[in-house]
Amino acid sequence: MNSPTPEDQAFNLHETFLEILRRLNQAEEEGIELSGMEEREIQRTMSRHWTSYARGIPLDRAVALLMENGLVGSVDDPAYSWVRSRTIGTRFVITALGKAYLLRQLEETGRIR
Repeated sequence: MNSPTPEDQAFNLHETFLEILRRLNQAEEEGIELSGMEEREIQRTMSRHWTSYARGIPLDRAVALLMENGLVGSVDDPAYSWVRSRTIGTRFVITALGKAYLLRQLEETGRIR
């Protein structure tokens, strides 16, 4: 099997970023009683993406890069979630800058890939 080219790696990373932003935006729009998604929730909802596209891009690194660039923020107030039936901790949320980036990608491509 051929190793991915740098262009393939950059494309996969970009697609992973968009998928994380899309999932966080979707969670916010659904209006769950506590905003954001935990890392394991993101991992679970992205399982199809990981197997199809990610090729070894770790979720924690992708989220960290999004946070460093201001596209994703975190909420660190542990609270009991009735919907999730458990206490949840650190959650990740999309920021206004992340929404703007996601919208710009939608306008440029006609869809979020």
